[in-house]
Amino acid sequence: MNIIEEETFLSPAAAKEEADKVLSLSNSFYERGGNKFSTLGASAYLDSLNDYVEKYSETNPIIDANFSDLITATKNKLSSLFNVPVVDMPNAGRVGFHVFDDRANGAQADWHLDLAFQNVRWPEPFSSPFSFTVPLSLPDNIGGLDYVDEEGQEQYKPYTAGNIYISSGLFLHRIANPIPFKEGQNRITLQGHGALLSFSNTAVVYF
Repeated sequence: MNIIEEETFLSPAAAKEEADKVLSLSNSFYERGGNKFSTLGASAYLDSLNDYVEKYSETNPIIDANFSDLITATKNKLSSLFNVPVVDMPNAGRVGFHVFDDRANGAQADWHLDLAFQNVRWPEPFSSPFSFTVPLSLPDNIGGLDYVDEEGQEQYKPYTAGNIYISSGLFLHRIANPIPFKEGQNRITLQGHGALLSFSNTAVVYF
């Protein structure tokens, strides 16, 4: 696998439809990063374990009711790439959404590795953790990921709304903020993590 794999997935119209649906559920957002952004969904890497359980109990039904087609399509796409069935992680948050707006202007995300797998209860041993992102809305169609490549050089991966981006997440990276948001603009992404279960020949996904 290249450090970041990019695959076509949703049409621009379908991506916008899902982004609008996310915004319509703003009453169910959780404020994050000192109110610099929001999530729709419980996040294993942002919530304490107790909060995570409480929040996914609240929001999994909302995500299931509103995004079942999108999440099923995402799992089917990952299944076709990994050649194993892909299912929701039991006792975990559904794949969820990041929502940024002009509150994020002037801020920059921290460099990190994706270690969410340390914060969930695994039903059996696992291998090959991965992360994925589907941009649904980008300000002026601009946005992406800053990352450090195998040679230690900082790179920028631009995103295309509707495409899916898959990686191990085990390299330094951060959400790129290349342009300021104008009032009313949003950066909305479907976010998830996963891994291959060692005994079941199945991959599980969660947020």
